[in-house]
Amino acid sequence: MTSDREYQLPDLEDYLAIDCEFVGCKSGQALAKVGIVNHEGTIVLDTYVYVNPENIIDYRTSTSGIKAGVLDGAPTYEQVTSRIKSLVQGKILVGHTLFNDLSAIGHKHPYESFRDTALYYPLRFKMGIKREGEFPSLKKLSKELLGVDIQRDDDGRGHDPIEDARATMAIFMLVREDYEIDLMKNRDCVAGIPPIPVNLRLLGISLARDEVTGHPVMDT
Repeated sequence: MTSDREYQLPDLEDYLAIDCEFVGCKSGQALAKVGIVNHEGTIVLDTYVYVNPENIIDYRTSTSGIKAGVLDGAPTYEQVTSRIKSLVQGKILVGHTLFNDLSAIGHKHPYESFRDTALYYPLRFKMGIKREGEFPSLKKLSKELLGVDIQRDDDGRGHDPIEDARATMAIFMLVREDYEIDLMKNRDCVAGIPPIPVNLRLLGISLARDEVTGHPVMDT
């Protein structure tokens, strides 16, 4: 019988963690900032995404950290998503509600190559999440498992994609061996991905695009 120790884990260099922030627009929400880090938390990508200010109705500054003017002159959605797709090619993507980030960037990543800390059952159960469609808070997971306060309200910065991506990667690294072995042994260890519209992107089906920004539209 093969023991768990005999399973070969992916190389650490294979992992990248991603997090996205959004602003509210007339037709839903638009991608506004993206952060990607490697397994050590080193920044691989940290960029704003241009959104036409005339179409923005809520910068969501308290949660997104994005303020009026900061998106001016930023790379376009097409430029940023093209860069992301190049960076994550052949990589194992780590995220918290990663399916939302994949939806936002319109990327069809191989299902076997993404790891979602919001879907992994041991992490969900540790935070008392048992119902499908509910997800543990990254902020609470970070505090519980890492002893680190993220997404603090008292500093006025809101959510930082790099901070969130680093926290997600650090949490994943705590359970990496178990997560990978669970997958290799075909254990039931991951909750289901939410239904339409999120999984349309995972199936490679395009969502409607906002008339002004050109970004995919996701209802808020």
